[in-house]
Amino acid sequence: MHSFLEGLNDNQLESIITTDVPLRVIAGAGSGKTRVITNKIAYLVEQEQINPFKILAVTFTNKAANEMKNRIKKISHNKYTIPHIMTFHAFCVRVLREDYELLNLKKDFVIIDTSEQEKIIRKLLKTLNLDDSKNKPERKIISKISKWKSSFVTWDDAYESSFNPTDKSYAKVYRDYEDYLKENGYVDFDDLLLKVHALLKYNIETRKKWINRFSYILVDEFQDTNNVQYDLIKWLTDKRGCLTVVGDPDQTIYSWRGAKVNIILNFEREFQNARTILLDQNYRSTKPILDLANSFIQNNKNREDKNIYTQKKEGEKVEVKECATKYFEAKYIAKKIEELVKNHKYAYSDIFVLYRINAWSVDFEKEFANSKIPFQLVGGFQFRDRKVIKDVTALLKAIAIKDNFSFERVFSFVPKVGAVTADRLFNCAEENDLNMFELLTQREDLVAKISKHLGEITNVLRDCNQMFLDNKPVVEIASYAINKSGYKERLDLKDKDGVDSSENLNAYLDQMRRFDNDYEANESDGNRLIKFLQEETLNMTSEDIFETPNKVTLMTIHAAKGLENKVIFIVGLSSDVFPSRMSMYSKEGLEEERRTFYVAITRAQERLYISYVSGEYSYLANGEFGPSRFINELDPNLYSIEKSIFFHSSTEMSSKKYDSGVVETVPQKLDAGVKTGEIIEHLMFGEGVVNKIMDKYIQVSFSNPAYGTKLIPISSNSWNKK
Repeated sequence: MHSFLEGLNDNQLESIITTDVPLRVIAGAGSGKTRVITNKIAYLVEQEQINPFKILAVTFTNKAANEMKNRIKKISHNKYTIPHIMTFHAFCVRVLREDYELLNLKKDFVIIDTSEQEKIIRKLLKTLNLDDSKNKPERKIISKISKWKSSFVTWDDAYESSFNPTDKSYAKVYRDYEDYLKENGYVDFDDLLLKVHALLKYNIETRKKWINRFSYILVDEFQDTNNVQYDLIKWLTDKRGCLTVVGDPDQTIYSWRGAKVNIILNFEREFQNARTILLDQNYRSTKPILDLANSFIQNNKNREDKNIYTQKKEGEKVEVKECATKYFEAKYIAKKIEELVKNHKYAYSDIFVLYRINAWSVDFEKEFANSKIPFQLVGGFQFRDRKVIKDVTALLKAIAIKDNFSFERVFSFVPKVGAVTADRLFNCAEENDLNMFELLTQREDLVAKISKHLGEITNVLRDCNQMFLDNKPVVEIASYAINKSGYKERLDLKDKDGVDSSENLNAYLDQMRRFDNDYEANESDGNRLIKFLQEETLNMTSEDIFETPNKVTLMTIHAAKGLENKVIFIVGLSSDVFPSRMSMYSKEGLEEERRTFYVAITRAQERLYISYVSGEYSYLANGEFGPSRFINELDPNLYSIEKSIFFHSSTEMSSKKYDSGVVETVPQKLDAGVKTGEIIEHLMFGEGVVNKIMDKYIQVSFSNPAYGTKLIPISSNSWNKK
């Protein structure tokens, strides 16, 4: 037996050696799916004798792709590499580089990121006299355009089907946005998928070429697949048995990105002779955590039935905490973290605090800072958002792509060239039908009339452009540019987030050096700087960047997907927050929220804490917070609960009364003083009918439709029986 097949359980082994039929691997949380995928790739090469270049493995994040590549290197002891382990977007870039002419693209097409999209939208809004700088609708418009494009809705169809003036205006922006991209040779992230989809759908010869390119295809995180990605997979496999998909329907939490849970659920109907293998042994979590997760997710009906088990029989019971306010919730968890670090020898980096919405982090940030608990906020300032990284990238784009967006940033760090001078330069270029690169390097007579401070940067652009045309290494071009332009000499010692700018710059140069080495090893064709810039744009998703210093990590549950840690706090399990109010309008929405909570639970390895706020008025809940319905769906035999203590002040909260006054108990039913069907009067919501009486709450349907049905604490003095 090959060494990489040793130590596998029976289902893992069967998943790897099954290669003759389309295979669906339902991989429960923590069941070793990445190990299965990477070991199967090794099996295909060493046992099935498939050329590594004929294997395609696609996933959803660069982090996951890089992890697979590193594991393959270890398994093979660097005997071979698998060049086609990549995200869906990266695969589509590979296709477009080769078949760009068939789609009327330029060879060196430019991939624009979100910040560049926003600049384009702002420009178009001004052109259409729709400028709304106060409300800043750019991101909303980008999201709207993305949904239209991904649903194959043209701008005129969007315009005709829109009933309000705002959406009709957005449709016009959509029209001009698409024209702008086409005129400038730009593609956005949606285009990468959609253009390849169109190519393979309508050009049968090209589709055959790509079918023959790959002998086996593997798809990771298959539950996150949307219809466009699914079509690509079906076309590339062409009804052959050379397909393995791995995923977990219970972890489909990206429907807002187009993911369709029914794609993985209906796999066996779509692929003839398909098989399913279940990975149901969890290697991550303790039994108490898994028992709670298994029990909870069974409330969903549209799922593949499974019960994940573990051989870790021991473990701490899950703890649920009811808190009087958001402030007390943060205070309680800060104290619990201090206890874990001091008495149970956990490091701060062993702890995640997860929440459904970003807005829930505010109280925790304040309390952790006051309590001197080191923490990091995922979704904050990321590596590629650093000024020095954006500056150098803009300089490289100005050299290779010569786009005006990049020159806007370049001028911002050229000494003695302010906004007025930059505007005059752009106007001059437009009047003479030149791009900015041509103006600076070919019409120095015009430039000299505007500014005498551009000689240094012009020489750098000219020299580096020749290096670019000669296909010199990226790190060589970048080093020359930042040194000769004086940028490195003028570099601020610290950026605005207090991080050493030179360290960030050196890390970026190291990244370029690694790219150059891989480029040489793979004997790639095409210009290396263009390829680097295209790949760098693909890498600009914050979810792929995750550092683990010795700090508590605060992040959303969606950001935590794919991660795990020893201690997990899931906070904010309050009504109208989690599940969200919008999800309550549909069965599908509620089931996705339930899957999101399931994902959060299964991040925990050793200890799990769940908390919610009850009794505090909040605009988030449009009333008083109560426990999430998910709290009521948890099996009370599988957790202990600490009841809420209502304090009159923060001083009382920090007293000994707090330390000794929290009692571990099970939910107790209070006397409501009303019966089902009786009418109450609420201080804010008016009259309502009691629908249901629970342990500590009454469910009330209010006469005013604006308030609908709410949970009201029995102990609250905000209501009376009529």
